[in-house]
Amino acid sequence: MEAALKLWHVKACPLFTELTQQQRDHIAKTVDMIELENKRVVPPPPADDPSLYIVKKGHVQLSFVDEEGHEAVVLVLGPGDVFGALTPEDQSAFGEHCRTIEGAVLCRIGRERFEALVRNFPDLAFRLTKLSFLRIRKLQVRLAEMMMKPAEVRLALALLDLSKQVGREMSDGRIKLTLPLSHADFGKLIGTSREMVSILLKKFRNQGLVESSKGWTYLRDVERLEELAGGDKPARSPA
Repeated sequence: MEAALKLWHVKACPLFTELTQQQRDHIAKTVDMIELENKRVVPPPPADDPSLYIVKKGHVQLSFVDEEGHEAVVLVLGPGDVFGALTPEDQSAFGEHCRTIEGAVLCRIGRERFEALVRNFPDLAFRLTKLSFLRIRKLQVRLAEMMMKPAEVRLALALLDLSKQVGREMSDGRIKLTLPLSHADFGKLIGTSREMVSILLKKFRNQGLVESSKGWTYLRDVERLEELAGGDKPARSPA
């Protein structure tokens, strides 16, 4: 049963989708599957075995922590996203760690096993490079937003981005964010305090842009959030 589950996850991974069935069977025997409950830190790999992690199920938040323990969430990673490092230098260069937002299943591949896979399936190196560049691009955009845009715009952008990743349209037209994020979580995501997030979300609620209920966040007016996120026009208050 465990072998079948590992093969199912390998088939669903963007890194392996173009491989043959025989190739995926081989890879399923070489990867480790890790299941984590909600709000758990992803355990670091052994010091002598730098590893790549692929999110197979659920979502994790990628954070950087400074020497004083201050944490900044830079990305929310979902199924198919890759993180980790393949060299000890890359692994120790930043205080990078991931924490699950909900229960998650991860695929871990150590450096030696990945190098062996690349020797057998050279296209994997190209696909990993492509995924890595996509992640770098996301990080560049996030950095530009943090440096150049006010908190109100950053929050609107974060809400819209999350709606694409984890949004579910309700029968009444609202979009529910299916991750239970607190005001502190939003603060870490957009680089501001929990108190500022509370003020901004209250403002958004008064303007009819969002709604909160039992710990969940709903987007009520995506078009006006997009206007606010674009910085072209102020969000209009409902008549």
